[in-house]
Amino acid sequence: MTLKEIAERARKDVKVPIAERDVERAISALLASEDIWRVLDLSGTPVMALVRVLSTLRELGLLSWDGGRLVLTPAGRELADNLGIGPRRELKCPHCGGRGTTLGPVERIAGKFREIAADRPEAIQDYDQGYVTEETTLHRVAFMWSRGDLYGKDLIVLGDDDLVSIACALTRAPRKVVVLEIDRRLVEFIGDVAEKEGLPIEVKQHDLREPLPPELKARFDTFFCDPTESLRGFKVFAERGIAALKGPGSAGYLGLTHCEASYAKWREIQRFLLEAGAVIAELRDAFHDYVNWPYIDHMRSWPHLPVHRLPGREEIWYRSALIRIEVVEGPTIEERRYEGDIFADEEAATT
Repeated sequence: MTLKEIAERARKDVKVPIAERDVERAISALLASEDIWRVLDLSGTPVMALVRVLSTLRELGLLSWDGGRLVLTPAGRELADNLGIGPRRELKCPHCGGRGTTLGPVERIAGKFREIAADRPEAIQDYDQGYVTEETTLHRVAFMWSRGDLYGKDLIVLGDDDLVSIACALTRAPRKVVVLEIDRRLVEFIGDVAEKEGLPIEVKQHDLREPLPPELKARFDTFFCDPTESLRGFKVFAERGIAALKGPGSAGYLGLTHCEASYAKWREIQRFLLEAGAVIAELRDAFHDYVNWPYIDHMRSWPHLPVHRLPGREEIWYRSALIRIEVVEGPTIEERRYEGDIFADEEAATT
């Protein structure tokens, strides 16, 4: 049995891309852990592709999940040995969690931010919400500051269940912060905090399927967003963010996972950004750690998981890269109005 044969069998009758390397990553993760959530994290493979690979391994007698654990059979371990596959090693810096940043001046607002964030509205499935840890948000702010994209800048945040706007404004570094958010609960929460703390935040309720209000186009130095993971949805967020930027030298920040985005999707996104006049200036993989949302047992991939155990709140398995783009020319962006669902595609797993 070869990786190619396993991948071909796994791809049969499914639309998500599955490569030989995905099979290798799955086996490597299984050699490192028998826990479903840890395997999802370590494999770096889209969830909907991974569950198909796991099912195929089981059909071939290479994997068992009796008793709630994912256990490679003797035949599975022999195959891994014959193919030269070893257990996945996660060798992150213990001080920064692999982010490559320290909080620096952001440290002074950390306590206040955590206090505010404790009262935020809970994530809901209607808008594909799922917020990052408070530590992640603080590191985002530090990263933007270190790149010259925060201090004295005009910042727009597109969707903000992570409360990036509040963390940025608490530092008193940006000149102005504007938030566009569809969820009325968050609009009111951010607005109330801004008023109470005297923060330079303007928050508007806005559905990003609609183009930007004219007064917000080409007015900002920096945008920040954590897009939904469908290709269509990612483009919605990116289009709005790029359209808000002043021009060359302006920067944007976006998140993108491996859990719901194959490298084929990554390639399409990179092509889209280049055509818009931007370049990916930096990418920090697994920068964002997400708090487990309350609707995990209702997400699209749940029925397909081999083991149905809810992860603990502090059991991190869903992570995404931090991508910094910078406008080189233009930008060239044609804002469109989007109809219907922007959250789902074949690789979507958490909607």
